[in-house]
Amino acid sequence: MMFANDVLTGNYSKTTYDDVIVRRFPPNSNQAFTRLYFETRNAIKRLARRHGSMNWSVAVLVPTRRMTRMISDWFREPLSGRYPIRHHAVVDMEAAILAAEVIALALQRQQDNEEDVAEFIVLVCNYYRGKGGESPAMTHLREAERVDTAYNKAIARRRGGKEAVKNSLFLPMERTWLSRPRQLTGDPAQDWVEMRKHFADGDCRRLKEVARDVRNVRLLRRGTQLRDDLSEAWRDSGYYRDALAILRQALVRHHFAINRRPESGVVIMNMHKAKGKQFDEVIIFEGWPRRQGRVVTNQDRIVPGNLWRNVDDSARQNLRVSISRAKQRTTIFTPISDHCVILPSPR
Repeated sequence: MMFANDVLTGNYSKTTYDDVIVRRFPPNSNQAFTRLYFETRNAIKRLARRHGSMNWSVAVLVPTRRMTRMISDWFREPLSGRYPIRHHAVVDMEAAILAAEVIALALQRQQDNEEDVAEFIVLVCNYYRGKGGESPAMTHLREAERVDTAYNKAIARRRGGKEAVKNSLFLPMERTWLSRPRQLTGDPAQDWVEMRKHFADGDCRRLKEVARDVRNVRLLRRGTQLRDDLSEAWRDSGYYRDALAILRQALVRHHFAINRRPESGVVIMNMHKAKGKQFDEVIIFEGWPRRQGRVVTNQDRIVPGNLWRNVDDSARQNLRVSISRAKQRTTIFTPISDHCVILPSPR
């Protein structure tokens, strides 16, 4: 691909390229994501006409993990009146998996007892300790320690005949845990959503985080093994018996399945994760500057801060690799007011 090779040198040999299109967007979230939304829909229509219903792939490649989640959320819940775009977001799944374990435990709870609360706290602490993968943030590790300490202090006071202190961070967690969403139905997908909403709507910010991260788990579609196993547990027991163990088994199966399957449909991922993959079309989308008279932040850029001093071989190579992931066409989105420094100047 000529354009991809020209990115390495910065010497663009043509004014237009047949297989690469650079588009510019206004630097605000509604207009930026709306343009990306319609570009993705148009790519789906083009490829579906050419290849059939699902024999195609579109990658939306972005510079950061944060933007992967932002676009996934936007595609899942676009502005009113627009259809969601079904997609697979390649995110670091540690937080989602550990959050899913908290939801599964809540689903399987049949009665209130101290052992269940203790296991619940262990899973919440695991969530904070593990959500950063091999490089957990110190703030998350401290949060796990705070949760564990607050729980142990509250239990010790109760066993001594005293109430937990009123400002204990354990209390809003306990209230959410002990209260229930509306009556569960036996439909695993519906009940999973209800439990997630219950956490999201409660007064505990930590469980709101769990509810947000668990949205990246997509294992309960109709016909999946996890859904069937949870349904069978409900039929046999009248509740989601062993839901946590069932979830863990499903996650193991899912891990091996996704490592074997080819990419298809719409995939959102970090540019660094695209190496070695191929898609029919690629859409590269970067962030934009936030201004208050001057630029105050400039996150999620192909070149950090979109500054010339940060342009190096690594930045050029990363963009080149991302462009060359496309078999047929690449579209690159960059903001109007702060055009990507390693792309050809707008004409």
